[in-house]
Amino acid sequence: MCKSKSRARWCTIGLTAGSLLLAMQLAGCGKEAAPQQQGTEEIRMLAQGQSAVEIFELEGLDYVDIGQMAQQIGFKTAWSEDRREYLIGDHDVIWRFVVDARKASKEEADVELEAPARKQEDSLALPVESVKRLFGDEAVFARQEREIVIFPAPGYRDPEAGDGESFADDPQDPSQTPEPVLESSGSFLRGDNWPGNSQAAVKDQAVLQALVTNGGAVIQEAKKYDGVPYLFGADDKSTKRFDCSSFTRYIYSKFGHDLARTARAQAKEGAYVPRSSLRIGDLMYFYVPGRFKSNEKVGHVGIYMGAQKMIHASPLPEDGVQVTDINKAYWKETFLFAKRLAD
Repeated sequence: MCKSKSRARWCTIGLTAGSLLLAMQLAGCGKEAAPQQQGTEEIRMLAQGQSAVEIFELEGLDYVDIGQMAQQIGFKTAWSEDRREYLIGDHDVIWRFVVDARKASKEEADVELEAPARKQEDSLALPVESVKRLFGDEAVFARQEREIVIFPAPGYRDPEAGDGESFADDPQDPSQTPEPVLESSGSFLRGDNWPGNSQAAVKDQAVLQALVTNGGAVIQEAKKYDGVPYLFGADDKSTKRFDCSSFTRYIYSKFGHDLARTARAQAKEGAYVPRSSLRIGDLMYFYVPGRFKSNEKVGHVGIYMGAQKMIHASPLPEDGVQVTDINKAYWKETFLFAKRLAD
């Protein structure tokens, strides 16, 4: 239990079962001189496998280089094109900070900072008091005097060494039924999957496409962008570069779905699907592993193609929009859940 003292303390907080513990203590609020240099020397790997980031004084308050801290935890960082926003996330943006403003967002929800974020060379300084609120459920860290120490995540193991459950297709998936056969004349379709074994005259490929079930149509649209480069924080209206969630958002917009911008926000939509009953077009959510990171947080999203394959925009295993065989240890181990937007 925390005891009230003259010096503020961040107490140990127990999260939900299986999640991380936040152990942060604010030691001393005395004013100290800012370090003369802020660079990679401020981050050092400790003997116990921990990592530390220096705290420095700015405008009379304690600040930390949040870019360095985020990178040490295992997140990506980048500046927006106009360099007014600082972006942090996994395979897409989770946090957005506006330079010289107390305005920020996490998972598309607005957050008020204790003091303005300040640009520091090519990184961003954030008030120490804001760190717990923004990153407390992402990693295990503690304040010790004039530094924040980041601890390895409890129970972390290499996903490549895992032996997760296999993925399987739903045998009732309508997208998996045999496609109608086009006669040599090119004008008729036949197939036992047609109601009453009726015949349909088709002269236009667009009509044929309209008859395809949703899942298959989603995949056909997604495959048009195979090879488009990946870009962290890509413009969700652009088709020249994608990150994981801008890709899924763009593809599903073609079918009347207005998905949220980020993978974590998209993960709140649709119905849960077990890995043993996947259908073509289902959205698949994964965590992005790291020695200091939670393994319960969504960091990546892709679209299931059937037969244990996924199409997604990612920096790995290749770069860009790609088709990946997910019947591998890494994907089995990092899989969190799937969501179905429509039957």
